[in-house]
Amino acid sequence: MSTCNNRPFSLPALTFIKSALCLSVLSAIGSAYAAQPALTAKNNADIEVIEVRGIRSSMAENLDIKRMSSSVVDAITAEDIGKFPDKNVADSLQRIPGVMIERDGGEGASVSIRGLSSELTFTQLNGNFIASSPGEPSRSFDYTLLPSAMIASVEVYKSPEARLDEGGVGGTVLMHSRKPLSMEANSGVLNVEGTYSDVTQNSEPQLTGLYSWKNDAETLGFLVGYTRQERTNRTLSGGTDANVWRYTGDGQPVDVNGNAVNNNNSWDTITDTNGNNYDGVWFPQVVRGSVLNEKREREGIQFSTQWRPTNRVEIGLNYFGFTLGQNRTESVIDMPEWSLNPDYLTDVNLDESGTIVNGMQFDATASGAQGDMQFPWMRGSYVREESSSDTFDFNLTYEGDDFKARFVAGNTRSKGGPEESWEAAYKSSNASENPTTIENAAQNAGWQLGKNDVTLNIDPNTLANLLSGVGGGRDPGSSNSSFVRSELEESYYQGDLDFYTDWGFLTAIKTGVKYREATLHRETGNTFFLDPRFDIAAGEAKEGGITRFDSYQWNNGMPAAQDVFINQGNIAGGFNINQMPSIDWDKYRDMITSNYVPYTRMEDNFVYDIEEKIAAFYLQGDFEFNQVRGNLGVRVVRSKTMSASTDLYTYFLDHTNDETGEPVTGDDRSVEDYQLVVQQNTDTQVLPSFNIAWDATDDLVIRGAVAKVMSRPDYADLGAQQRISYISDEWAADRADFNEQPGFSGSGGNKNLKSFISVQADLSIEYYYAEGSAIGLALFHKKVDNFVVPVVINAQQNFAGKNGIVEAGNINITPYSTVGNGTNAVSKGAEVFLQHAFDSGFGFYANYTYNKTNKAEVTVDGEAFGQSPLIGSAKYQYNTSVYFEGDDFNIRASYNKRGETVLGLNSGLNVYQDPYDQVDVNASINLYEGLSFTAAIINLTKSESVTRLGNDSDARLLNSSYSGRRYYAGFNYSF
Repeated sequence: MSTCNNRPFSLPALTFIKSALCLSVLSAIGSAYAAQPALTAKNNADIEVIEVRGIRSSMAENLDIKRMSSSVVDAITAEDIGKFPDKNVADSLQRIPGVMIERDGGEGASVSIRGLSSELTFTQLNGNFIASSPGEPSRSFDYTLLPSAMIASVEVYKSPEARLDEGGVGGTVLMHSRKPLSMEANSGVLNVEGTYSDVTQNSEPQLTGLYSWKNDAETLGFLVGYTRQERTNRTLSGGTDANVWRYTGDGQPVDVNGNAVNNNNSWDTITDTNGNNYDGVWFPQVVRGSVLNEKREREGIQFSTQWRPTNRVEIGLNYFGFTLGQNRTESVIDMPEWSLNPDYLTDVNLDESGTIVNGMQFDATASGAQGDMQFPWMRGSYVREESSSDTFDFNLTYEGDDFKARFVAGNTRSKGGPEESWEAAYKSSNASENPTTIENAAQNAGWQLGKNDVTLNIDPNTLANLLSGVGGGRDPGSSNSSFVRSELEESYYQGDLDFYTDWGFLTAIKTGVKYREATLHRETGNTFFLDPRFDIAAGEAKEGGITRFDSYQWNNGMPAAQDVFINQGNIAGGFNINQMPSIDWDKYRDMITSNYVPYTRMEDNFVYDIEEKIAAFYLQGDFEFNQVRGNLGVRVVRSKTMSASTDLYTYFLDHTNDETGEPVTGDDRSVEDYQLVVQQNTDTQVLPSFNIAWDATDDLVIRGAVAKVMSRPDYADLGAQQRISYISDEWAADRADFNEQPGFSGSGGNKNLKSFISVQADLSIEYYYAEGSAIGLALFHKKVDNFVVPVVINAQQNFAGKNGIVEAGNINITPYSTVGNGTNAVSKGAEVFLQHAFDSGFGFYANYTYNKTNKAEVTVDGEAFGQSPLIGSAKYQYNTSVYFEGDDFNIRASYNKRGETVLGLNSGLNVYQDPYDQVDVNASINLYEGLSFTAAIINLTKSESVTRLGNDSDARLLNSSYSGRRYYAGFNYSF
């Protein structure tokens, strides 16, 4: 027996046969381990670097990384990222046991591990946080921003080590970029592809290039990479409003099994035109169909340099710059709760239990005369925005005879948000413009909820009527140009010192400190479009300045429906509709910008700022004796957070002038009031961790791990502004046909959220029975406190009062959307994996993860509001890939399935996402040395995502969405 051991990297001695693959993997890990590269020429001579290529060899390399680790780790390499049918790192990571992804436009956007929310997955690039902030800031990394071509390897730590930054209750994803001294001189890759989707019916190009150089002495190297992608996404969604399902009647709401439900969104009754009353039933607040079109342009730049002036010193500089530009339009057909008027409601369908409304039909003349039905409500939005992320770091490493010291300093900054934002809405009737002669573009409309989709039907003459000037009343109250932009920046400084010892079983002592200072600023603004004759100076001088009531939509400036409507076609999935009148945004914007002058006002009163200072110290000992290895350590973290946000109270006073019937404008219509809230919290956590691995035989490894882990609340949950709306009796009376109720409603963040804390344990056994082949079983247990749950509740608040409108005292806010902390949640389960490579070139691997969570109490400011499992938890996940690799051809088919997933707490019930599965296929043909033709099909099965309210019935459909099947084809040249 021989061992693969390289002391400066503190890699343990393992009793397996040394092979070229083993040596290659040791070299790769030496450069990636804790983002600390090897230094000296002596070290390079100790290990011969042998490049491994191909599906089979890369899968074997992944197994060896897993095998040699002292912690619970899974890995993928660049060959995997390049040859999976995936276009970013998130899509590749879903093949790892226990990992699932959330998609945005059909593309992997975030990663969750072992059934926990993606917010609990901590992602780092080269050992540090990388900011990504597409408008709304988040701690969760946005994988759509990062091109996979820039990544050499990825490690997923399911058990922590003290040396790793805190933040991953679910797990930690360490991405390692390509480095010039680890590549051949004058080597690189050029990839040119085209892509096509069935929902967009567009073809678009993608380009990736990377070049690396180093001198003959291998002491100086440079690497530069560039990628550009153009992509059109189209997401088709149908379902009910994601905020509220209501319950009729005076009694306690119950589910289909008769269990009581804490639903505060009650409704007196539903009555149809025949006088039938429907009490004790659930119904959706809104039923809708939506088409979201996105044009994305992604660009990425990488520059890295390494310099070794002596055998003991290495200096490195890295820069990563990413931009993501998006042009996004959304077209929506809504059937809102305004429709619950007995003058129009002709038919109501119930599910088998008789407790859930799953269909309604309406007629504008059901009462015997043409009525102001107003729906379908036809609305849309247009957003043009750009997000950018820039990260720069400097690192200096010195290696002595028995120690290694490393210093890193860096800055990461992201900013993003709309450069242009529009919303507009139209109604079927024209009553808002001509109340004496009511016309409806749609004489009838209705909806039906199926098991997995929604069907909308409207009068087939609707579009023709709109284009001929019938109906199509403009809705200025729902037409605006507001936007939100954010900027997230973090500076970090880290020093590490590793001592290599000969103290018996103790092989290394590692210690270090890290200081991080982050700032988040989010700003809100409005763009008003003013008449060219408008006196801007006078408008700014008046009390309140220029407001939305000075903008085009409140001054007869909205285009007529007949001038801007078209039919939205190619509804390939997500929902069914016989006709979908939609706003043509090119025409709409051109008409407004040609006749009005834009005026942008930043809302200085609408503040959202977070400052975070984090100091950490760790001490870790690595040990090895006989066939046992591992590490024991502790990390101490102190976090100081200051959050400031401005709560907005909007008072809706009067809607329509009783004498003239005209809409009320200005302060007589509504008043806004801002209240700044500042809060500071300090938190100190002591986080011990212990990992141990035993090479029981030449082929058998047994592992164990215990640790305490933390994750911080997401920025949006912590600092989001509270927005409270008050509807007066006068406003409610004017809107009686729409059932708007007087009183308070709203939403907001929770500054009192605590950090997630998890005490967790792992136990696994792995059998490596042949090169590139293994089978394993892992058990895990996590006890999680302070997990964050979205809730819709009935909230009580102490109100300071508003002169002449509302008196001071306790107020009831119903509904109120916020977040709360859950306690004493348990996530436990098992993972099993099997990987086998046949000599014939065929191979496969498969993994299955089972996760069981309990229902834990959810509280907001100390008051219990129900129970919920861990958000993001799924009962099971299954991944498998089958491949064939020949000399000049390879093909791989991958199947991924995720079980029922918990998404939040809504209307007293949990939101569940149905099991989701997807098949992807990719292939490549080697044309001649270095050049290959590649092709891939993503979502071969045309799978759709479906969510529901509660799991006691399939009838409460929340949403179904389809982002399409996508095809790729292109050429890849490696040199």
